[in-house]
Amino acid sequence: MVNYFPLTLGGWCRPLALLALGMPLFLACSKDDDTPSQPSTVYGTTVQIGSGSARSFVSADASGKPTEIGVALTETALTNLPATPATGIMYDLALPGSGSATAQMPFDHISFDWNPNGHEPAPTYTLPHFDTHFYMIPMSVQHTITLDDPKGDNFPPATKLPTGYITPPNVVPGRTVPMMGRHWVDPTSGEYVPGGTFTQTFIYGTYDGHVAFMEPMFTKAILVPAVNVDLPVKQPAVYEVAGKYYPTKYTIRYDASTHEYIISMKEMVLR
Repeated sequence: MVNYFPLTLGGWCRPLALLALGMPLFLACSKDDDTPSQPSTVYGTTVQIGSGSARSFVSADASGKPTEIGVALTETALTNLPATPATGIMYDLALPGSGSATAQMPFDHISFDWNPNGHEPAPTYTLPHFDTHFYMIPMSVQHTITLDDPKGDNFPPATKLPTGYITPPNVVPGRTVPMMGRHWVDPTSGEYVPGGTFTQTFIYGTYDGHVAFMEPMFTKAILVPAVNVDLPVKQPAVYEVAGKYYPTKYTIRYDASTHEYIISMKEMVLR
């Protein structure tokens, strides 16, 4: 894999003199702390992809609780996507560090990957597609993972993965993938149904006894303005880090106002 590491003024007062005999002076003031809190979205690193770009983001409600985390991919990024290397390109996206919403989730960073030829196992995942890894391990650890890394065979307790998820042996996603980890798939997902075809799926990843990432994976072909994927994220019985907000849904949608595709995890619940 190839890496790419990538207001308005307020709080001021203006005196208003009432020019009438015997009337006192009044002050009309605008104070920042009088303004109700509003939902917010903050953006992180932007990287060039194709003829466009991608950027990470975190959204929070008016109380500062995280509501969504994801990648915003410009429509122009789908033009002139690189055809090489055949093994794909990995774009690392740092999360926005300002505010407390990011810290309230278990995620360290995002890796957005383009696979021009797909990957194993054939023919299930050999369509051109994107991976969106939401990592719960530091980037420095992620980058040390090697092919068939023995630490990838150190599985976390089964309760930390959704019931039914499997990791087949000796092939991707069963092998430990360099700079990623061990992949766990849902055998009831559409691509495993007889006659089914891969369009999108949700994967968990593990490394060295821990859940390392959560991953929406989807084909380039579904990225059209009419795309509307809004599906539940299957939950484990036990969470990797307690006291954090975890997503219960993932979405792939088009934002006509910004001409961006939004790949995100949302509807956070404190676990």
